[in-house]
Amino acid sequence: MTQALRHDPLTRHILALAVLCGFLLAPELASANVLDNFGNALLGILNNTFLRAIAIVAVIAAGLLALGGRIQWMAFISVMIAVVIIFGSAGIVDYIRDNSATAALAPAAVVAGIA
Repeated sequence: MTQALRHDPLTRHILALAVLCGFLLAPELASANVLDNFGNALLGILNNTFLRAIAIVAVIAAGLLALGGRIQWMAFISVMIAVVIIFGSAGIVDYIRDNSATAALAPAAVVAGIA
């Protein structure tokens, strides 16, 4: 592709339209099943037994170093937050999803104490 065609707005629009048409002709790309499988595989990798063992050792090591006064507190807090986010992500998302659905169904219960 020449330099002139690369910066031509009409060429960019035609290329974008061609890409969108390609996505429309390939419905399996829009399938949520592919994204669900990818998400489940990623969650399975993050929650496997080996990584859980590494996280347990990291928490024990950070705790022992903190007790001995040989750790920087920002490192200790970073380890704890990382473990909570990685291994508690599914529970955190479920908690937020369940509470947002409850709040959307019964908004009067939130302000019931105000009369």
